[in-house]
Order: sequence, then C-alpha cells, then structure tokens
Amino acid sequence: MKYLVCLFWFLSVVATAQSPTPVNTAKPWAYWWWMGSAVTEEGIRKNLDDFAGAGLGGLHIIPIYGVKGYEKDFLAFLSPKWNDMLTFTVREAAKRGMGIDLSLGTGWPYGGPWVPTADGARKFEFRNDSLQIVPTGQKVKRAAPGGEGLVVNPYDAGAVDRYLAHFMANLPAGNGIRSYYNDSYEVYGANWTNDFAAEFQRRRGYRLPMSVLQKKKDLSEEDRRMWADYHTTFSELLHDRFTKQWTDWTRTQGKVTRDQAHGSPANILDLYALADIPETEYFGSKQYRIPGYRLDKAYDSTRFGVPGTLTMQFASSAAHLTGRPLVSSETSTWLGEHFRVSLSQIKPIVDELFTGGVNHIFYHGIPYSPPGEKWPGWLFYASTNYNQQSHFWKDLPELNRYITECQTRLQAAKPDAQVLLYFPIQDIWHGVAAGEAPFLFDVHANSRRWLNDTPFGATASHLRQAGYQTDFVSDHLLESFSVKEGKLVSGGGASYRVLVVPAAEFLPDETLRTLERLAKAGARILFEQDIPAKTAGYRRDEQAFKTRREALRPLVTIRPDVVSGLTGLGVKAERLPGLSFIRKKNAEGTIYFITNLSDSFHRGPIGLATTGLSAQLFDPLHGRAGYVPVAQQADSTLSLELALEPGESVFIQTYPSRRKGIPWPETPVFKDSLNLTGIWQIDFLEGEPKMPPALGTSRLVSWTELDHVESEAFSGTARYTLSFRLPAAWKGQKDGYIDLGEVRESAVVRLNDQVVGKTWCLPHRLRLPSGLLKAENKLEVDVTNLSANRIRALDAEKFPWRKFYDINFVSIRYEPFDASKWEPEPSGLLGPVVLRR
Repeated sequence: MKYLVCLFWFLSVVATAQSPTPVNTAKPWAYWWWMGSAVTEEGIRKNLDDFAGAGLGGLHIIPIYGVKGYEKDFLAFLSPKWNDMLTFTVREAAKRGMGIDLSLGTGWPYGGPWVPTADGARKFEFRNDSLQIVPTGQKVKRAAPGGEGLVVNPYDAGAVDRYLAHFMANLPAGNGIRSYYNDSYEVYGANWTNDFAAEFQRRRGYRLPMSVLQKKKDLSEEDRRMWADYHTTFSELLHDRFTKQWTDWTRTQGKVTRDQAHGSPANILDLYALADIPETEYFGSKQYRIPGYRLDKAYDSTRFGVPGTLTMQFASSAAHLTGRPLVSSETSTWLGEHFRVSLSQIKPIVDELFTGGVNHIFYHGIPYSPPGEKWPGWLFYASTNYNQQSHFWKDLPELNRYITECQTRLQAAKPDAQVLLYFPIQDIWHGVAAGEAPFLFDVHANSRRWLNDTPFGATASHLRQAGYQTDFVSDHLLESFSVKEGKLVSGGGASYRVLVVPAAEFLPDETLRTLERLAKAGARILFEQDIPAKTAGYRRDEQAFKTRREALRPLVTIRPDVVSGLTGLGVKAERLPGLSFIRKKNAEGTIYFITNLSDSFHRGPIGLATTGLSAQLFDPLHGRAGYVPVAQQADSTLSLELALEPGESVFIQTYPSRRKGIPWPETPVFKDSLNLTGIWQIDFLEGEPKMPPALGTSRLVSWTELDHVESEAFSGTARYTLSFRLPAAWKGQKDGYIDLGEVRESAVVRLNDQVVGKTWCLPHRLRLPSGLLKAENKLEVDVTNLSANRIRALDAEKFPWRKFYDINFVSIRYEPFDASKWEPEPSGLLGPVVLRR
C-alpha cells in the first residue's frame, strides 16, 4: 500500500534526523540496568540476541548498585574496562539493528565522586533568623561502583560545565551512543545557589528580602508576589544553567538528549521543549473501567499519585510545539507488585500513553542478568521486569509487535490538535507554591496540587471529555507564535485554530503583550470567564496592565464555558463518546488512534471533526485492515459506524478522495451463544518448580485449587483440552467468535488442530476462521500464568535470592519484600468459555 510505504519512509527520516546512525524507534526500547556493571561479552551477546529476537529496538544503559557475591566482577564506571564494555555493547547492538542510550552518570540524579563539595547541590536554611547557604549533602541514589558521590548543583553553570567536562575526558570518543539521558528531577532540598541573590536582583529588578523566605503561611499578596518571583528565577536558572547547557553540550558531541523534566521546580513545558526527545513516565496504577482489568490493590495512590493523560501531555505538547518528532515514556514503573504484572495490565497503559502523545515507548525495565543465573535472577528493586526471567517473556514479542505497529503510524504523522491551551503557571507560583522552596512539578501525588485540582486541570479535562484535543503552551513558548491565515503557528510549525486561556488570576505583562500581538494579527483567543485581572510578580505597573487588558478585550472572545465558546467560534469537537483518542495528520489525510479504556461504548456512530471521502480502519493487534462507509455531514464532519469493545484499539485513516479496497470485516451483533462445558483435560506442559500431574475436571477454576500440591506453586503453561459437539441449531455455522472469559494470564487457542490465535490482553476473544467449526470438535487452550506463586513458595523456603546492595529489593509500598504470606494468585483458564455468533 502506498500509505504504508510513505509511513516507513518518513519513519526512517525521523530516525536518521535524531541519531548519528539510523535506529528503529518504532519498536519499543527498554531501560537496561547494569547491576554493578558486572557485565561480560558473553552475557552482552546473549542478552542482545534475546532482546533483538523479542522485538526490542534499543536499550538504555543505567549502571546501578551491584549484586552481593559478585564483587570481583564489578567494573568501575568510566574505567578503561567499563569503557571497553560500553564500546563492545554499542557495536554488538548495531549488528542487531538496535540503538543504545546512556545515562550521563550512574543511578540518579547527576553526580559522582568527581563532584567536589563546592559543586554540590545547595540549599538555604535559617539559623537564629540568619540565612545560611549550606550543602544539601545529597549523594547519587542507586549509584554504581565508581559512580558514588555528591549530586551536582544544577543551578551553577560552572559546576555543570565541570561535570560535563568529566565525560568529555573519560567517555570513549565516537562511542555510537544515540542519546544522553537525564532522569526525573530528584535533587531533593536544593533551593539555592551561590549567586542566587544577585541573579534574582538582575532578573527581577529588586533585592529579595530574606525575611520573605522565612514566611511559610499567613502570606500577604505582596509576600506571594515575591515568592512567585523566587520561583520564576529558580525556574530560569534551571532552564539556562542545566537543561539548556546540557542539551547544547550533548549536541556538540553529536548526540541528542532524552529528558524527563517532570519533578523540577520549574516550568516543565519550557524544560521539555529544550530536549530532543522529551520523556514522560507512567508510574503506578489505576483502575481502568475495562471488564476484567485488575488493579493491584497494594499500590498506594494517596502516597504516589494516579497516572493520567494530562501529565503526559506536558512532554508531548513541548515536542509538538517545537517540531520534535519523538516523545518517549518511562513505561509501567510500579504498575503492580513484583511477579504480579500481566501483559493485559500493560496494554491499556500503553494505549493511554499513545493518546497522551507518546510514540516512543521505553519499558521500565530490564535488569542485566548473567546467562545461567538461577531464577529469579538479578532484579531491579522497582517493577516491572521485562527480562528473560519474566513470566511473560515468551509472550513479550506479541506486545512488542503491537507497539511497533502503533508507533510506526504515530511517528510517521504530525500533530493535529485544534486547540492550544495556555498553562498559567503564575497562578501556581503565587498560590500553592508560595512559601514552599522548592515546589516540585512531579507526576506523582503533588500533581494534584499543581494540575488535577486546579482550574487549568479542570479545563483541560473538560476539553478532552468534550472531544477536543489540546496542546499546552507556556508563557515563554507562546512568544514564538505567529499567525498565518488565521491560525496560530508555533516556532516548530504546529498550527492551532484557537488559543484558550483558562480561568486564571495572574498573567505576566509580557504574555499580555504577546496575546495582544497575536490577537491583532488575527488569532482567535478564547478566555474562560475573563481576562486575568492581575499582572504577575512584585514589581509591576498595575495601571499599564489594566489599560492593556481593556484594550485586548474587544479583540478576544470571553465565555463562562470554553466548550460553548469553541462551538461559537466554529471549532468542532470529535464525537467519540466514551473513547480515548489522539488525532494526527499525514500525507494521506487525518489519522486517529482510538482506544476504548472504559465500558460505556461497544458500538455505534462516531463523528470525526475532519473532511474526507474515504476511511480505512486498521487493527494494530491482529493486523486487519479495511475500508468502511463514511458519510460527509452538513457541518463538514465525517460520520461512520464503529464497533470497539472495552480494551480494544483501532486506527482510522481518512482520505480526501473516494477509494476502493478490501472492506473492513465487521464485528457482528451477537445473537446466540453456546457455553462450552464438559470434562476438561488439563496437562501441564512446562514450568517450575515441579510439574503437577495431569487431571480431568468439569470445573474451570484456578489450578491452585486443584487436588495436588504441586499446582499451587507452579508457574508455567498448562493445556486445557475439551471435546464438544455442536448442537443441531449450530450445524452449518461457518464462523463466529470464541470468548475465553477470564484467562490468567495468556492463552494460545487451537480448534481441531488449527491455531486460532493467541490472546494476552483484554478482551480474551478470538475470531474463528470460516469453516473451522465441525459437528465434532476438539478445543485446546494453552494457558501461561504469573510467577507470583513460584516466588511465594521460594520465600516460604527462605531461599536467599534477595542479594542486592543499596535498597536491595522492596515491595510496591517500599517495605521489605516477602511473598511468603501472599494468597495464591489465580492461574489458568477460569472461563466461562463461550462460542458466539
């Protein structure tokens, strides 16, 4: 197909533009923790062979703490032997078509033994009412051998320059690394730098009274304004002296940057915008309203927060506004407890990441484990484990193929949001952040304070639920915008039909001037409720601000509700009730990725706010494609019928011309069902620690409830076989669907010795090929479970597998890990198994 040829061509261009050598960014990549850097050439070759064979496109090396008993194999970070192994790894990866990224340090955040006390992170504190500037004393977390030391001060340009110079001098030249990586901001307690007072006065125009920094509550408005100026200055220093300096230096090395800006005490939109590959993260878990989806109840959302699309959009918005083609994500960190995460839990979070603008998935992650190491091998302290010891390792290629299909299309398309949404950070800095130093824009629990529970968060959610796709813009990024043919155009070339300013109290004077310039040039600007009434900061000309504000009023639209305001401006919403989506554009037309992450939609009409005469659907899970009838509506939108069950996803590609081709295989409305019952023969095929004996049963229950001891600890695969006869009413039935009900966790289905397919995600339903059903039938279902019960038994035996330095190995609540008290995890085919037609 011409369309797919264009996609792959564009993808190769994207890969080449962001890497010294082309790499496959459509395939998922993974964090790769080198424990103690105790790696060998043999182990590297074996691991790379396995990972390439499983469908990974690249790896991100992070040296961390080691494993007890292997001290003689530790390699000191940046030592000649370590550098030899890095060079070997990059070369061997390239042979397999894989790329390598590298953290510019060990563990996190940046730091090491070469950082002197004078270059370490700083903070202010008050002693007897006197301001004291002291070191934070923070050292690198999870450091690898040779990487232990102080965290560098990211607000000191000289300190950062000296830190980077160490890598210039010690990393192998021409090392072939694709990108250098900076993890989420965790420079805890740092809230000052040596020349902060001077920089504050230079940038804000007045001396910051030290007494203001002592005030944490009962703040006057003047206090809040000075606190906002403090935060603004601190944000600018991190932007200028760390992120920009690091990015500029990295590019001089012929590399690109991958940056997690979140967690910083700064406007993270501006930090993300400096990176070549902005990276968000999906940390933790939440309950999707997909029937059968499991939330790990051990996850503490109060402490760690609930992941959401809005936080993801900060990274993707920055990429869209600056023309960066890749948006990455640290994916599935602490999605569930160790040994308990299934692929069916991972797919919905990947789908949500896609709707948040991510198109470059990084699994979190893969600990290097030597070949032959006894299970469970070497493990990282935080889930999810994607290496060869994982219970879903043999099914991982299925997830990888799905992601590759999706990212191929997402990377080959450009952003196409209709609405630009202003992020009023000054309301935060004058509000909840006042009196707090530092105030962190993290994606965890604190996101409630700066995002979810704010007017901005409410407006962003309201727009998304109403069918509008948005990108976020900061004060600084807005300055790069121009107006062309009535559309707002970013410095990176992204265009928007309207700018929405949510309800806010404060607005920088510079931003008001920018809005006035854009409005006079013909931009459509919609204010929710009113134009903000106050200018930001302590030094201000309130009368001039008021005059300019009133001059802007007749040039813009002001409405109490943004959705009705957008309707009035003729900006159409997508009609996708209960569905999540992202809209992009490519050479062919408009392309949508749509996923059903709830149970409110099954089938029905949808409306796309685009034009076209043809539409093609593509199922990235099963590889099916076909054209569907579309109707062009009087309001210049497209309507079509869509069937999409909870948990499913689809691409819709529109075309401006009428096209003919293979029609989309419609999902029928089921009118009849047949429960498959009888004697199920269960044969255990492969697994550990012991193979349970075969047995027959008429009950589909967890195999941990069967009448033999071995099955309770078993982790592996069992085959369920059932012979059944079609009733007379079903004879002559040529096709249909088989619904397996509850599957714990993945299954390969055969009917009459022919493979029907594999199911590893929700819903566990497969289409039966035409003519496969007979009068007499044999159904075989090979089911693979988790490894939770196996580790439960191992802990009950007190086997010493937890042998790691530093944090060793903890539970999802950061408590000592002990699985011996767990209840057995349900395993196998639980059903009911039903034929549908």
